[in-house]
Amino acid sequence: MPINPLLNFTSTQTGTNKTLTLEEKKTYKDPLNSRTISALTYSSEIGATINEIAPKLTFAFWVPSFMYLGADIYDKYKNDKNEYSPSSKRAVKESIRQALTFFILPSAATIIGQKMTSPIGKLISEKISINARDAIYRHTNNAINQATNEDFSSKENFQSFINNSLKNHIKELENTRKKDNIFKKAYRYLIGYFALTDTDNGKIQTFSNKNADRLFEIKEKLENGISDRNIPKRIVKKYKADLANAKALYGYDKTGNAIKNALQNYQKHLIVKNKILKTLGGLASCLMFTEPIGYLVNKILMPQYITPGINLINETFKDSNLLKIHVKKFSDTEARKSIFSNAKGKCQNIIYSRSLHHHQKPQNPQDPEHKLHPDT
Repeated sequence: MPINPLLNFTSTQTGTNKTLTLEEKKTYKDPLNSRTISALTYSSEIGATINEIAPKLTFAFWVPSFMYLGADIYDKYKNDKNEYSPSSKRAVKESIRQALTFFILPSAATIIGQKMTSPIGKLISEKISINARDAIYRHTNNAINQATNEDFSSKENFQSFINNSLKNHIKELENTRKKDNIFKKAYRYLIGYFALTDTDNGKIQTFSNKNADRLFEIKEKLENGISDRNIPKRIVKKYKADLANAKALYGYDKTGNAIKNALQNYQKHLIVKNKILKTLGGLASCLMFTEPIGYLVNKILMPQYITPGINLINETFKDSNLLKIHVKKFSDTEARKSIFSNAKGKCQNIIYSRSLHHHQKPQNPQDPEHKLHPDT
């Protein structure tokens, strides 16, 4: 006969007086809580940290986390450990816990880490933050498209063009800051949108001039075929290919697109290097706050605030449903009473009208009852 593992039993060992007590209790193991599977949840944190370097790749890292989140919420909704017991309340609690532990708070920690990393740039020679550098690189990258042949004619002209364009951009940022509501200001502050308005104009001018001079030097070297180990090879290769295409069409770089593309690619190269510093800061912050976030959610937020809140809402809905049931029963009872009362009233009216009609009926002299009473 097979032995039920849930039952306790004793067995005596042959040849000894020693009795062994064996207890086999079936313990619950969450199938989605293994290290291999739960590691999928951390892919969203990786996505958040690399967002500065590869925004499009970020989405790919969020997909496994959302898949795990959906599977875990459905499992907690359907099963109460080893028992099949669907519960929407349990599913809501799990979705909130997962969202806080693996999405909202880690992303916030990453953004804070990136924000805190930005001031490190002030320790370097240019004395401006990483966010301010990034803003200058980005604006210069966009401005290059609008540069004319005259702007590229000399280093002074190119520097003046970039600086004038940057000043107009800073004025636009100041106007935007005045018009923004408090929520937009808070969000843009976190992402470093107003880094240029928060930086000294003299330091911005110095850094922008240095960057513009470096771009003009790269232009001169590319056009004259002078090699420079500080210029990435892929940029040089791309420039030569664009120049060859332009010469095939016009005989020379008529539109200046080849050199413009090369300078823009160099600015993007600097932007990526700048982002790597912010990414490392965000990653360090995320790793540092992983354990505190787990403790905060599982030991404080869930038991002290979220679970009681969900229970309160659940009880409120139950009371509301009970009230609706009572109101419905009362309404049904009153409706039946009204129908019965109306029917009773109609019956009484019919009886009364018939009775009244009988008493008012004219007597016939031929009626036998009339003959019995001739005096009437």
